[in-house]
Amino acid sequence: QLRDFFVRLFSAAAMSPLSILGLLWTLAAFAQGSGGGVGCVGEGCRPRPATLQPATAVLAPTLAPLKPASTPPSPTSAPTTKAGNHTIHPKPTSPKPTNHTTHPVPTNHTTHPVPTNHTTHPAPTNHTTHLMPTTTRPANHTTRPPPTTPPSPVPKGTYTLRNKKALCAMATLRIQLRVQYMLGKKEKWGIFYIQPNKTKASGKCDDHSVNMTLTFPQGYITLRFRTNAKDKTFYLQQMQTQLVYRFPGTTKSTTYAAHNSGLALMTTHLNHSYQCSNVSVEAGIHFWVDLEDQQLQVFQFPASQTFGPVEKCPADKHVPVVAIVVAVLLILLIVIVVVAYLLGRRRSPAGYQSI
Repeated sequence: QLRDFFVRLFSAAAMSPLSILGLLWTLAAFAQGSGGGVGCVGEGCRPRPATLQPATAVLAPTLAPLKPASTPPSPTSAPTTKAGNHTIHPKPTSPKPTNHTTHPVPTNHTTHPVPTNHTTHPAPTNHTTHLMPTTTRPANHTTRPPPTTPPSPVPKGTYTLRNKKALCAMATLRIQLRVQYMLGKKEKWGIFYIQPNKTKASGKCDDHSVNMTLTFPQGYITLRFRTNAKDKTFYLQQMQTQLVYRFPGTTKSTTYAAHNSGLALMTTHLNHSYQCSNVSVEAGIHFWVDLEDQQLQVFQFPASQTFGPVEKCPADKHVPVVAIVVAVLLILLIVIVVVAYLLGRRRSPAGYQSI
């Protein structure tokens, strides 16, 4: 055993520290086994000769090549060597626990609110109100809407239209537009007078129709006349108008438009002029055009290129008749009162008579 021990000892130089530790444990076991084999037998306590027990062969551990590393390799458990009756187990080398500290990676969530840009576009200031066309029955006078307080009248304007060099349309009148508009939740009537000094006449003429358009800064009005070959007359057949205006109490200008193509007004014989104090035309729903103090003639004119004989509208013709009727009634009433008085005086007075 000593020989084997020294053989192992000399070869320990090439072993790892753990192999040297195993040899030291074998040496300790050998020393203990040698001393523990002597005992006393019987009463005389004579020493018994030491009996060497066959040693258990210990295989040299396989040498692992040294590797440079920061952490030493795990120790290899030494083999168990029996010496005598004692079995010595080398203390296992417990590997040091490896402490792993896991630090959670902080997750920072930064929520940036998405800026919301709201762009408010102002509504356009001009609103167009389309008025439904209406058809007016043939008549010489139309009914006005509820009366309103008109502003101060403007002067009359004279508008002419020529076909080449010949006069084909001429009108002297004052034009008033009456439009119903909303003021809050209430309906009101607005009045607009066309300014003659800011109005221009344009259009065209032929043998059967005349289109006269009067244009002013706030809009326009178009009058269309046609002829009746059978009766040799002309009449107003169509009216179209538009007004862009801001009435009192409103905050923005509004466009009002109307169109009426079913008219039959101002019927007059050819080569004569039409005269009327007022003609109200319903151009559309809630849109009226008043032609005031007018004298108008189209198509044919006298050689003097002036107005021909006058034909008054029925409304103006009724005014003298009414006055005459009222005057006649007053005269009759006076005559009746005078006759009654005279008859009363001719009666004899009641009383005594002389004898």
